Amino acid sequence: MAGPEAPEAGWKAFTENIVGGGRLELDPAGIEQCIKLCQEHAELMGDLADNARQKLRAADLGIGEHDIDSAKQLARKFDEKAIGGGDIDFANTAVGLFGAHQTYAKDMKSMFEAVLARYNEQDAAIALSLGSVGGDL
Repeated sequence: MAGPEAPEAGWKAFTENIVGGGRLELDPAGIEQCIKLCQEHAELMGDLADNARQKLRAADLGIGEHDIDSAKQLARKFDEKAIGGGDIDFANTAVGLFGAHQTYAKDMKSMFEAVLARYNEQDAAIALSLGSVGGDL
């Protein structure tokens, strides 16, 4: 899964432009900072998903769910909305949402890593070319 669809289209076009020979000016330190921030965000989203699995469980709401069927059904719906199950699509749960954001942050991190690698490759190739030209002077 690749995160929210609307931003994904923008990142895909951005990546294709860069990898496909488009012009890009960047600061490698800035890209490294973006990579770090994406990693931190992915870790945070993973932690939030783990917390949602543990803390959003609707095990004992105190609304009579142990004795009243309708209260039991309501508690089950809250539980399903938090962690998944029943007829609720996983993407529409708290855990699913945090997981989608985690995946998206990891995808962005990978894109920034690819951009930085291409930049470094091109920088090295230019330095090598300039070095060989400078030797002939």
